[in-house]
Amino acid sequence: MNLGWLATYHLPVGMLIGLVAAAPIGPVNIIVIQRTLQKSIRSALALGLGAALGDAVFAAAAAFGLTALKLLMDDHHDLIRVVGGLIMIGFAVVVWRTAPHLDDPVRKIPRARHMALATFMMTVTNPATLLWFAATFGSIGFRGIGHESPDALINAAEVVIGVFLGSMLWWLFISGMARWARGWVDDRHLLIFNHVSAVVLLLFGLAALAAGLF
Repeated sequence: MNLGWLATYHLPVGMLIGLVAAAPIGPVNIIVIQRTLQKSIRSALALGLGAALGDAVFAAAAAFGLTALKLLMDDHHDLIRVVGGLIMIGFAVVVWRTAPHLDDPVRKIPRARHMALATFMMTVTNPATLLWFAATFGSIGFRGIGHESPDALINAAEVVIGVFLGSMLWWLFISGMARWARGWVDDRHLLIFNHVSAVVLLLFGLAALAAGLF
């Protein structure tokens, strides 16, 4: 289905795409919720920033026609899945081993910038994300984007910026919801959530690892 009537609204449609791309509950959503419950919205948004930048990279590949990135993803598809799987498994171990104490301000947990880098890597090592962006852009049929002219470059940049902003809006929303729910969560609940999150992350990681190796 061609959605050509949306094709000229580069920034707002880009925001919608970014919002939809970030919304499915997966590894990064789990980590952002867990981080909000254990620390703060600001810390959680740093993780969301990593994921939003990863979405923006794929949006740029689709909007600017970055053939080199698409070829890289195709040529090293399995290796990229393995790397992404290992990162998710590493996250699962960190989350499982974290001792949750909501009211302990000096408790040591991984720095936000380190985890933001990891969420960025988790996003860009998922080839399915690039395919999703390519398919979505193709369905909408954006007009006048690419690198053929200055106007096309500006339009493509608007789409990419929109994707980034839309993704960040989702992370603001989900972390805000987690912060609101924090009033009903105690250390015991958080420990259970940590362990469930770790198991889910482990399963995601093992699935990516299996897909890359077999």
